[in-house]
Amino acid sequence: MEKLNEVHDELQKKEADLAELQPDDSQNPQKIGELEAALRKKDEDMKAMEERYKMYLEKARNVIKTLDPKLNPASAEIMLLRKQLMEKDKKIDALEAEFKLAKLRDYEEKLIVTAWYNKSMTLQKLGMESRLVGSSGTYRDGPGRSFLAQQRHVTNTRRNLTVKVQGATSD
Repeated sequence: MEKLNEVHDELQKKEADLAELQPDDSQNPQKIGELEAALRKKDEDMKAMEERYKMYLEKARNVIKTLDPKLNPASAEIMLLRKQLMEKDKKIDALEAEFKLAKLRDYEEKLIVTAWYNKSMTLQKLGMESRLVGSSGTYRDGPGRSFLAQQRHVTNTRRNLTVKVQGATSD
């Protein structure tokens, strides 16, 4: 009997647990309605989120297409123009460097010509002085003589030479 009572008690506990787990029929339709409404609202929210996600995804694709030079012909043209601009900048830099070198060469040539001119003038002056000294026979005034004095001396020596030559032919 004791075992029967224990089994009966357990059975009643399980029936009570089962009754608690099963909702009442009176509350059941209301709860089901509320839950279905909440579920529908969640579904609508999910669909709206999905639509926004698709819209954002499409916008992102469009942005990628505009930024990707392989897909967008306008940006490919821009890249080509940039490349040409960089090449022209390189050419300009090379020409500027060439111009600086040409200016430097021109300056060096002017310096060389000036030095050559000064050196030739110095040598010509020395040659003239040596001819003047050699043609007069005597060097009475010395190297400190002025240019005009040297010219007078040359002129006087020439007069003397022509006079002697004329006198020699008349004799």
